[in-house]
Amino acid sequence: MDKETIKAVFAQKTERRDTTNKAYTNRLFALKNGYEKYRQKKCQEEENEWEGCYENWDFLKNVDDIIHYIINVPNQKKNKNGEYTLPTDQTKIGNLNPIIEYLHLTNEFISKEKYQDIKKVIDDKIIKTYEKSNGLTQKQTDNILEYNELLDYCDKLQEECKIYEEKDFKSHLDEWEIINLRSMCLLMKLNLCHPSRNEYASLKFIPLVEYKKIKQPEFNYVVLGQKRCLLSISNSKTSDKNNVKVTEIVNKDLIKMLKEWRKIIIDDDRLFITPKTDKQWTNDQLSQMMAKYSKRLINKNIGSTLMYKIIIKEVGKHYNEAMDNEDFTEAIKCNKILETYAKTRGHSQSIQKKIYLVKD
Repeated sequence: MDKETIKAVFAQKTERRDTTNKAYTNRLFALKNGYEKYRQKKCQEEENEWEGCYENWDFLKNVDDIIHYIINVPNQKKNKNGEYTLPTDQTKIGNLNPIIEYLHLTNEFISKEKYQDIKKVIDDKIIKTYEKSNGLTQKQTDNILEYNELLDYCDKLQEECKIYEEKDFKSHLDEWEIINLRSMCLLMKLNLCHPSRNEYASLKFIPLVEYKKIKQPEFNYVVLGQKRCLLSISNSKTSDKNNVKVTEIVNKDLIKMLKEWRKIIIDDDRLFITPKTDKQWTNDQLSQMMAKYSKRLINKNIGSTLMYKIIIKEVGKHYNEAMDNEDFTEAIKCNKILETYAKTRGHSQSIQKKIYLVKD
């Protein structure tokens, strides 16, 4: 079967986004190719005859061997240190998900039970690992900031932006740098007020009157009206086609920044672009930009997930203080904020507490 045929299988689940179907398809093909190379090498080492490439998806019948390959066989590419490393638990889950979904949708004469069982074990391991590490990976532990330090970093970004704005332009590189710095200032403010995943990379401006005409938004929007400003997220890791997350923007400083940025890029509806190529940021480029400037200004690697953890840790701290002081009005307010943040990120509050809420 070709990729379009497999993608059509995943598309049977109509509420799932096309980007997810494409990702599942690519992952399944990569898994098949990788497994065939692994089998060929293993047969050569054992001096056995290799059975050749598998037709269709019969290779999934080798359940125990596939699971062994996913769990125990090192990555085929070396890491930065020139070493072959075992796949992370997240990578293992990423390989198991499309297998389970494919078998569920095709009713293939292959049991998905063992695949589901091992996925559950790995899921539980991931949660327990986060709980033991106070909700932080080792990389995040090395880069964690207090909330006030995060605010200081945002101030440094603003200062850096002013320095470049006051410079005499010597080349187009200076102009590009101003665009990048302004973009970063806006992105950080967005994440401070509405912490999200990397889908802010694809944000577009749209007038409120035009937005109201759209029956089913396909893009992520900042919706600008005379009196209202909204965030509309329909294209994200956790949203489906029928689930558009709309949030009212109430922070006056953020609204001011958005409207000023709209005036600057008046002929373009994309919030974040790469000046050199004039292309909109991808999610990966957003991560790279966040890492680049945090490394340059404070020698830390601050991504959207770590930023989210810093923010909800601060809100959680205020919640605990309010509960200790029996200030239930404040406690309810803090809990509502955490609830809104969980909704924006596309997960439950229980997952927020287990995976994202950093413990002291």
